[in-house]
Amino acid sequence: MLKTAKLVLMTGVLCGLITLPADARGVRGRIFRMNPRGGVTRSAGAAAKGANGGVAAKGHSLSTNGQGTATRTDVGKATGPNGGTVSRQSSTTTSGSGTATHQGTVSATGPNGGSVTTTRTAGNGSATRSTTATGPNGGSVTSSATAGNGTATRSTSATGANGSSMSSSATAGNGSATRSTQATGPNGNSYSGSTTAAKGSGVQHTGACTTASGAPCK
Repeated sequence: MLKTAKLVLMTGVLCGLITLPADARGVRGRIFRMNPRGGVTRSAGAAAKGANGGVAAKGHSLSTNGQGTATRTDVGKATGPNGGTVSRQSSTTTSGSGTATHQGTVSATGPNGGSVTTTRTAGNGSATRSTTATGPNGGSVTSSATAGNGTATRSTSATGANGSSMSSSATAGNGSATRSTQATGPNGNSYSGSTTAAKGSGVQHTGACTTASGAPCK
């Protein structure tokens, strides 16, 4: 009963439903039980509050179904005394046939308003990753990448608080690779370029810079 109460308390802190007193040193809890799927479930968690006001909580659960499949889920969140936060969650599943899948997300927010979120997935011979970030001044960046079946792709775009922007994309696989980039400065000047590399053909590159009026850059 005591362990169950501790785990409930940890979950409440993690979800923001319970506030720990300033002098709390931390709590921990574990649960182990048989589940309706014919397997077992083990859950554990912990939460604590620092003397400076920071709060952190984490927990995980591992569940099996009695047929070789197991799933682990992890969650965690921390808030600093200055208001910055970071949270994460992930889930990994393995099957009796040897396959595995994974998904996870990490997010952070600074006290000045900046934020970043990254998500990753993997399984069935492929993997993906995506990231979005925003600065306190309004600038932003987004990127994504995929890999699998012998090929890989990546794209990135960014926008500055001063109005500048950039985007690029790249692909590689099957003996060749390409990359293209476009960028525009706050003064209106722009650049566009492309690079291609192929086995047996070497590398080729083209690029051009123009001013806001359309004239070639000097």
